[in-house]
Amino acid sequence: MSERDHTSAAELKRAFDGAFAQPVRPDSGQAREDVLVLRAGADTSIVRLSQMRGLLARPNIVPVPSPLQELLGIAGLRGALLPVYSLAALQGRPPPEGAPAWMILIEVEGLVGLAFEEMVGYVRLDRDDIAAQPATSATGLTTQAARVGEALRPLLDIPSLVEGLKRRAGVVGAHRQE
Repeated sequence: MSERDHTSAAELKRAFDGAFAQPVRPDSGQAREDVLVLRAGADTSIVRLSQMRGLLARPNIVPVPSPLQELLGIAGLRGALLPVYSLAALQGRPPPEGAPAWMILIEVEGLVGLAFEEMVGYVRLDRDDIAAQPATSATGLTTQAARVGEALRPLLDIPSLVEGLKRRAGVVGAHRQE
């Protein structure tokens, strides 16, 4: 390690340690919302962390036959199998080609995976910055949006998305029984 690298590392260590020496700032009283900014298909949107149970990188998804085009397949997690759906397809968009890079876990009578292509980042928003908007997708899943940086991003409502999926799965199941 060169002397310059050693000096830079020492400066980084001091800055890191110094951040913990600062007094804790009291909360401004404004409610915050933690969100994940992600790209599913061609669209960038945000999801509340409170509606997620986990996040996995590079999930291994095994395709299975299904009448639901949204179902990508199944994945194993801690000895259990869970269905994995394309988040883009659930929003009424064409499912992207290729393996997804990420998967969020949600609770739907057990864990379910929602696969997407890119994790853009994590953002803490003021709840006042989240605004209602008219439904923007054919599925009506986007009813709120928030400014993230310079862009207004749709806020996905995971419970509504799950209800739509249950309805579609019920319709497909009913057709199979006939």
